[in-house]
This record gives sequence, C-alpha cells and structure tokens, in this order.
Amino acid sequence: MLTEVACPNCLHPIDIRQHGRHITCDACRSEFILDGHICPRCNAYHAQEQGFCGDCGTPLTRVCQKCRTSNWAGDEYCKQCGTAMDILELLKMSYAQTTADRVQAHQEWSKEIKAQEEADSQRRMAQLMAQEQARLEAVARRRAAQKQEDWQLFLLIALFALLILVIVVLLIPFF
Repeated sequence: MLTEVACPNCLHPIDIRQHGRHITCDACRSEFILDGHICPRCNAYHAQEQGFCGDCGTPLTRVCQKCRTSNWAGDEYCKQCGTAMDILELLKMSYAQTTADRVQAHQEWSKEIKAQEEADSQRRMAQLMAQEQARLEAVARRRAAQKQEDWQLFLLIALFALLILVIVVLLIPFF
C-alpha cells in the first residue's frame, strides 16, 4: 500500500495519509494534487478511478445531486458543475426533493451504476479472455516445439540404428 510520495519540487517524502488528494509539502510548501485516489477508510492508494476500494470495499465516489456526475468521495466540489459536495448541502437537497423525485433519481442512478458495472465486467472479461488466448497460444507453441524435438530424436535414433546395421553388415564378411 502506497503511503508516501516524493514532492515533485524538493523530493521530500510526504505521508499521503495525512493529506488526502490535495497535498502540501511540509519542506518547501509546494502544493499539488495527487493523481489517483486514496480510500478515506483504509488509506489504500488507487491509481485508476474505481467505484469501490479494492482493499476494504468503501465507496470511492459520490454522485453530484445536481448533475449526476461521479466525483471522488473526498472532493469538495463537483468536477462537472462546481456544486458543493458538502454533506449538509447533500442533506438539504435530499429533503427538498419529493419522494417520487428521489425514487426516480435513485432508479436512474441505479441504471447508470448497472451500466457502468456491466461495462467494467465486460472489460475484465475481455482482459481474461486475452490472457487465456495468450496462454493457449504459448501452450500450442510449446507442444509444437516438443513435437519437433521428438521427431528429431526419432530421426537420430533411426540414423543410429541404421548406422549400427550398416556396421554389422560390413563386419559380417570378416567373421
């Protein structure tokens, strides 16, 4: 698990568990944003954007209530529309909606999540199929090489047997 990064300016080690995504170097006071995401629960670093932490299962994204854009769970503002992602703001928006609106929004959201999960599943399956195809091709290459070695050994044994036969035939008149 990645817990430290080097400052891009002074190379001073920075403990990312204390900073989150917005990092300030204690040595040179440089500020930068960490690529990837850190799980807010177990501090596992994820280089690619994921919906859930691979170590503890904590959600790593939150959906903006205004534009329905997926944002990192630690973001303060929506990356699409700039709406505050504050929990109190989310609660206020949630209470302002009617039950029917919330149900419809959750249904749409669940469809989006299902579509995203299906796409992720298809991507993972394609990767597994490509790995399996590569494995099968490697096995086929090894079998072909083994057959060729077996054939060469057979020819060598046949040649040796023929050589012995020729020697025996040539030596018979001398006995």
